[in-house]
Amino acid sequence: MNKLLFIGNTRLGDAVMSTGLLNDLANYYNAKATIVCGKVAAPLFEDCPFVEDIIKISKKKYSLHWVDIWKKIRLNKWDIICDLRSTPVIWFVKAKKRIVLRSSGDKIHRIKRLAKLNPSGKMPIPKIWISKETLSDAKKYLNNYPGPYISIGPTANWAAKVWPTDNFVSLINRILNIKELRDSKVILVGGPGEEIIGEELCKKLTDIELINLIGIPILPTAAIFSLSKIFIGNDSGLMHLSAATGIPTLGLFGPTDDKLYSPTGKNALFIRTPKSPQELMDIPNFNHKTSPSLMGTLTVDMVENRVKDLLRRIK
Repeated sequence: MNKLLFIGNTRLGDAVMSTGLLNDLANYYNAKATIVCGKVAAPLFEDCPFVEDIIKISKKKYSLHWVDIWKKIRLNKWDIICDLRSTPVIWFVKAKKRIVLRSSGDKIHRIKRLAKLNPSGKMPIPKIWISKETLSDAKKYLNNYPGPYISIGPTANWAAKVWPTDNFVSLINRILNIKELRDSKVILVGGPGEEIIGEELCKKLTDIELINLIGIPILPTAAIFSLSKIFIGNDSGLMHLSAATGIPTLGLFGPTDDKLYSPTGKNALFIRTPKSPQELMDIPNFNHKTSPSLMGTLTVDMVENRVKDLLRRIK
C-alpha cells in the first residue's frame, strides 16, 4: 500500500472538517496514513482503520515544533503528502506527490476549499470512525439510561458565540413537547473546562433529568452523537463532530461566519442571528476573547422553528 502523510489541524472543528478529504485520499491512493495534528484533534483518528500513526504537535516558540515533526517524518519515503497548514517542512522530506492547501484561501466554505484538493472530484463530506470499544465506552457514560437522546451543545471556545443559558432552558422545555422528540433524554456535551455552563443548566432545569457529560473525551462524545436523534448547539468543534456522525445537526451562529463554517452533511442545518458577523463585531474595542455573548438576538422561537424544519427534512 502507499504511504500518506496527512498534516492536519490543531483545532477540533477544522480537524473534523478535514476527515472527508483524508478518507477520500486514502481510498483514492490505496494508502495507509500517518497523521500530524494537534493534541486536541488527535483522538479523532484513533479508531480510523487506515491510520498507522498519529504524531501530535507540541507547540514551541519560533515554530520549533516543526523541527521535531521533521525529525519524526524525514526518514520515510512518502508516496503522498497532504499539507493543510502550508508548512515548509514538507519540502525537506522525500515525497512522490505533494498536495498543499494554501494558507491564504478563498473566502468560501472550508469544505469547498478542501474539495479543490480532492483527487476523486467529490465533495469531501466529513466522517468519524467509531469502534465497537468506543461505542461501549459511550454507553457506560450513559449509565444505562434508555433512549432516545437529544444532544445539546451549550458551550463554545469563546463567550461571544454562546447562546444564552436561559434560551437553552426554554428551548429544551419546548422541544421535549415536539412529537418526534417527546420522552427523549437530554444530554449536555462540551469540552474540558466548560463544565460551569452544564452546572447552570442543571440548576435551572430541575424538573428534567439531564445527563451532563460536558468534559468527557472526544471519541465517546462522537459515539453518543451517533446514538442521538438530534444535536442542537453553538458553533463549535462538537457541532462539526455531530454532523460528521450523520445525525440531524443544528448549528447556532452569530459572530462566526456560517458561509465559511456551517455544519456539513445531508442532515445538517444552521440558523444565525439577524445581524451578520461583521455587524455584530463592529463595536468599539471589540475583543473576541473578552466579549460577552453576541447571540441574544437569535430568539428561542427562531431556533425552535428551525428544529422543526430539520425534523421535517429528515422524515
